[in-house]
Amino acid sequence: MAVSVRAGVAIGAWLVTRDPSVFYQPDTPTYLAPARELLAHCTFTVGGQPELARTPGYPLLLVPGVWLGHPVAVSIALQIVLSALTVAGVFVLAHELFADRRVARIAAVLYAVEPLSVVYSAVLLAETLFTAVVVWSLVLISGYVRGGRAIELVGGTALLAASAYVRPAGYFLPLCLVVLLVGEAARSRRWGRVGPLVLAGAAAVVVVAPWQLRNRALGFRGMSTISGVNMYFYNAAALRAAHTGMSFAAAQAAMGYLNDSVYFELHPEQRTWRPGERFQFMADAGRREVRADLARYARIHVAGMVRVLVDPGGLEMLKLFNLYPSSGGLLDRILTDGVGKALLYLLRTNPVAMGVLVLLGALLVAAYGFALLGLMTEQRLRDPAVVLLVASTAYFVIIAGGPVGGSRFRHPVMPVVCVLAAAGLRRTADRLSPAPTQ
Repeated sequence: MAVSVRAGVAIGAWLVTRDPSVFYQPDTPTYLAPARELLAHCTFTVGGQPELARTPGYPLLLVPGVWLGHPVAVSIALQIVLSALTVAGVFVLAHELFADRRVARIAAVLYAVEPLSVVYSAVLLAETLFTAVVVWSLVLISGYVRGGRAIELVGGTALLAASAYVRPAGYFLPLCLVVLLVGEAARSRRWGRVGPLVLAGAAAVVVVAPWQLRNRALGFRGMSTISGVNMYFYNAAALRAAHTGMSFAAAQAAMGYLNDSVYFELHPEQRTWRPGERFQFMADAGRREVRADLARYARIHVAGMVRVLVDPGGLEMLKLFNLYPSSGGLLDRILTDGVGKALLYLLRTNPVAMGVLVLLGALLVAAYGFALLGLMTEQRLRDPAVVLLVASTAYFVIIAGGPVGGSRFRHPVMPVVCVLAAAGLRRTADRLSPAPTQ
């Protein structure tokens, strides 16, 4: 089912548009470029220079398609397989948590038709691979919590750390979960679990250390310079826009976003700096601006978290069929004019898009409702494995906040929502079923 739904959407988009560019988004070329140089020179570079913005996980997935000369068709086929593996992971995770094959089947069906997972399996972005790695990591870690072996914990934590090579958003999650599990071990006085947890934390550090050391040698302290770009050209730019009353896009332009001429006019001393050093400056300068007006930024960040949670993602589906622009659009208007005015503008200019948003929004609200029902019954918040999944969900929502927040970054959250919603649906079905007669 998962394969047929995803393949159907991808094939449908091609038949309707006959345009391979619908499978691209603005970030796609930044993954394809290092994939081509990996294939040509076995180096992770762009234009012969070390690549700092992208980590190598997703470009490696693109290499077979580039090698065969069909990057779109081959990569989407691989992503459909990966998404199907994620559906299988959702089944295993639900069964592990609730020991109920019916709940597991419902969870798998829900994720098989979940809109974000369907759309992003047909787009050349890292989301599908990232979510597959995260889900199977959580399967292993939850198996350990359920009484499994330490090797599951260490393997799951190492795999979760490896997700940072696909999307740096996964960087802090392994240690967050280890700290959470150490707290649970202390609370329940199960001191024998502390040793494996320390080993798991060490494994996570070992996995990411080589890339961090490589980047440090190039002048940047972190997994990806995208964090520096986001901190400076998004978070700090949003604060400047709020201070001055200019639009968010105008604030970015004034800072030199995507325009080296403007940027170097503002920072002429950086013309001779290495790229890594420039991005480190952006990260540090952006953090200083955020710290200087933390209260105002907190509101901006929380607004982004809300968008992550409530944006149905319908516009991404429309982009696949050339029914909505691939960049700009609603998010830019929300950041400039607010949600209300942006939605009114969308209703006037594209009622079809508004209708899709309303429909998918209703489905998302229903999913959240059933997930909350599944979470709040039978004291499941006292279950360490369930708490682990809730913490993972909260982590992704929090880290995706700010001006960049949108439905795309909810992608790794939806498997957990589907697992919990399946439990809620099962409980609802049991309540509605007539009692057996004697």
